Amino acid sequence: MKKYDIVILGAGPGGYVAALKGAQSKKSVALIEKDNVGGMCLNWGCIPSKALQKSAKIYDSILRAKEFGIDGISLDNLQVNWDAMKSRAFKVVDKLTGGVKTLLNKNGVTVINGFGEVVGERVVEVNGEKIEFENLIIATGSKYSIPFENKDDEKIFTPKNIYSIDKLPESIAIVGGGIIGVEFAFLFSMLGVKVSVFERKSHLVSFMDDELIGFIERSLKKRKVKLFFESEVKDFKNGIVYYNNKGEDKSENADILLSAITREASLGGLDYLLKRGLELKGGYIRTDLRTRTSLPNIYAVGDVNGLWMLAHVSSAEGTTAIETINGKGTDLIYDMMPTCIYSYPEMSAVGLTEKGALARGFLVDVGKFPLAANGKALAEGESDGFVKIVSDKKYGEILGVHIVAENATDLISESVLAMQLEGTLLDVASAVHPHPTLSETVLEASLKGLGTPLHTL
Repeated sequence: MKKYDIVILGAGPGGYVAALKGAQSKKSVALIEKDNVGGMCLNWGCIPSKALQKSAKIYDSILRAKEFGIDGISLDNLQVNWDAMKSRAFKVVDKLTGGVKTLLNKNGVTVINGFGEVVGERVVEVNGEKIEFENLIIATGSKYSIPFENKDDEKIFTPKNIYSIDKLPESIAIVGGGIIGVEFAFLFSMLGVKVSVFERKSHLVSFMDDELIGFIERSLKKRKVKLFFESEVKDFKNGIVYYNNKGEDKSENADILLSAITREASLGGLDYLLKRGLELKGGYIRTDLRTRTSLPNIYAVGDVNGLWMLAHVSSAEGTTAIETINGKGTDLIYDMMPTCIYSYPEMSAVGLTEKGALARGFLVDVGKFPLAANGKALAEGESDGFVKIVSDKKYGEILGVHIVAENATDLISESVLAMQLEGTLLDVASAVHPHPTLSETVLEASLKGLGTPLHTL
């Protein structure tokens, strides 16, 4: 029986990063994956959806051509080629998965395609063969389920199989107003599909800062997206969404339905560990801040621990697991994990919201700068949005940064670094930002927080 220092179940962003880091630390590593490397994010989530969004943005820009001084484009024959869009998206996926496979191979990781099951004390079985491990990293992710009676309806989809539709529908109902629901609402509405979003809470992406929430809801309404709040979908049959709104049963028509709710941990193959005390919390594997589970030498990273279902967090957890195995682990700081929403414009955030900072007892300063006062944003015709910095009034320490802007998901990185270094408004304001760039909006928001604004009152 072969023995490895580290065996990893699942090759998503947490699993494959852990494999690379483990191999780089001179450990023998086996990575077991029943599908393709890259997991949900690379194969069916983050990457193909962003490629499709790029196509949607180009389409949207063409519709705005006259705004940029471009004449002669006939919109009469303009149409979306859904098949071509999907083809491009999955070419990108293939290139990236191929790159990951190459990296794993070059780093000496043993990749095993199959379903891994823990069958004994430090033993995993895959494809009828048993392998022994010193350390096990569980990176099996999560899966979508459809919480409707009529869940087998061929017109009900999840974010994993929505790409299988052969043509764009005239209308779509999206159940769930979280990150994924919002992203698909923008994507389909930009392509001319009539979109309805059903959310059980009173707002979309309710964990974000209130001002970002308000902005994104207004943006969707401008695109004629119907928003149904405090509404729980009960079923979908024959093109009709049956839902309950504040105790009243109602219905809405839609050609197809996308269920962007109800994710559960993928715990298949872990019965042996569960019987021996692998603790769960809310249906997910309970971990500490170094990804350790309740069992020795067993770690859990990514969606399966239910903490932050974001690819970059999974990767950070995979790195931490390896560092902990190597005796060098430090606690993950989840308060400093950035959130990114690929809406149009994009949203990003790190740290505390204004309301959250006040709830923790901070004396709060807020510096806010609108994109409408930024030269680069105006030149590109993408001037909707703002940067908002929440800081501690006493010391000027940055507590949270919240951005709505085209390329907001790239802009947030500066703020993540600043917060990790316990940076202040003065630190950011003292750094020279190139001109003309969108990054100047972060500088200007810092100056606003300091009470010394340049390009705003």
